[in-house]
Amino acid sequence: MLSFTHVNPSRSQDYAEKILVLDDDLIVTEILGQIVKNLGYYPIVAHNASVLASAKIREFDAILLDLWLSDSSAEESLEMIAEQAFRGLIVLISGLDNEALEDACEKGRSLGLRVNGYLRKPISAESLEALLADLDY
Repeated sequence: MLSFTHVNPSRSQDYAEKILVLDDDLIVTEILGQIVKNLGYYPIVAHNASVLASAKIREFDAILLDLWLSDSSAEESLEMIAEQAFRGLIVLISGLDNEALEDACEKGRSLGLRVNGYLRKPISAESLEALLADLDY
């Protein structure tokens, strides 16, 4: 697992929101991790769904979740997150069409998750920043 650390000077020096970046594509996670870092958050990168079965996911403020991991479907991943009573923000990411992403958002919301929206790959920093804005309270 890769990890990056960075605190944006405009944020508290003692705390930056922790974001789990979960995608089975190593290049995508490297890029997303760097974008998250550049936005002033603290990214933790993982490559398989097993991390979602851990209660430790409750320590994150947000999860960036690829819909189709090699070891889990979108539905399975969302169910694992719900089982851990995760209350942070979730942003879904995928190269799939908008309809599949919208369906996954609805599934997550029906499980009581705070799915804030989705992004289609390739992801721009501006689009991700807009969906993570709810973390800045």
